[in-house]
Amino acid sequence: MDPKKKYEILMEGQTEGISDTCRRYDISRTLYYRWLSRYKASGMKGLQPGRQHLTPSNITPKETEDKILTHIRNHPEYGPREISYLLENHGIKVSESCVYNIMRRNGLSTREKRIRSARKKTAQPLFTLPPLHELKSGECMHFFLTPCASHESSDMVYAYTLMDYRSKIACTRLYSQLSASCFMDLLTAAAIPVAHSLNFCPRYLCFHDGLEMSAKSRQGFSLDIQEILQSSGFDMTLFFLEEDHPLQENFRGQKQEYQRSCLSSMMPLFLSEEPLDRIKLHLQREIRNYNIHQKSDYNGLLLSPTEYHAHVTGESLILPLWAYIDRIY
Repeated sequence: MDPKKKYEILMEGQTEGISDTCRRYDISRTLYYRWLSRYKASGMKGLQPGRQHLTPSNITPKETEDKILTHIRNHPEYGPREISYLLENHGIKVSESCVYNIMRRNGLSTREKRIRSARKKTAQPLFTLPPLHELKSGECMHFFLTPCASHESSDMVYAYTLMDYRSKIACTRLYSQLSASCFMDLLTAAAIPVAHSLNFCPRYLCFHDGLEMSAKSRQGFSLDIQEILQSSGFDMTLFFLEEDHPLQENFRGQKQEYQRSCLSSMMPLFLSEEPLDRIKLHLQREIRNYNIHQKSDYNGLLLSPTEYHAHVTGESLILPLWAYIDRIY
């Protein structure tokens, strides 16, 4: 696809909604954010098609080898041939033998070794999360679930929320099931666009609730999230906080405050059996009001979450059009 068309799609996504735009042009949200990241870094030049032709592994540039290793570790179950195909989709032309040589030099020549290495990478020690009071606005997001009520054919409707710890800017969506795919949708359709729009520099993603989503394969869950984040230009460390972790109290306090101030207004609509689409639109308006207008105390400053972020970062607050309009999902 030519750079001009990619640019038009990027701009349409900012005004018409990224999910709808991706469906219209039959592209993935991951690809959309990859284009957006390249455009922000290099302008129209970043949208130019580019391939890197690698020859023997002993002259592979280190920067390119690092990119290849990232894909190998993100997909430990893939062999040299599959990795070569995957890299070609990302604009890097390499031979199967080149990939194998890089695997061998880094002790990743067998599937078992690659999986073992990936486990070490994602199983980060919990103590590496810095003290919460040292975190900056836009630096640490935490995830939590709120079971709302049964509705129509669903046994339970859940509110999935990603919140920035310091500013308390939040993204919430309703889903009729408990699954990793719902979290991925919240991440790609809501949280990542907000992070890009507000120039967040996220470094940490904490799960202190809803850990059952990843119970079957936390390794695969982590790798899928990392691939989405990296494609969007973010390098974040994931933390899974168990029930007895000392930081649970801090995160729960924010969760309970948010549930009282924003989510509780949905309960009468559930009780009156309003259509779920209507409840979703109601929630969007509540969250918009919460993020932009609802003021709370930030160490003596009475500000809304977005006002606080603008205050501490010194950036002017200009939200995209989609932040103000109702969107069906």
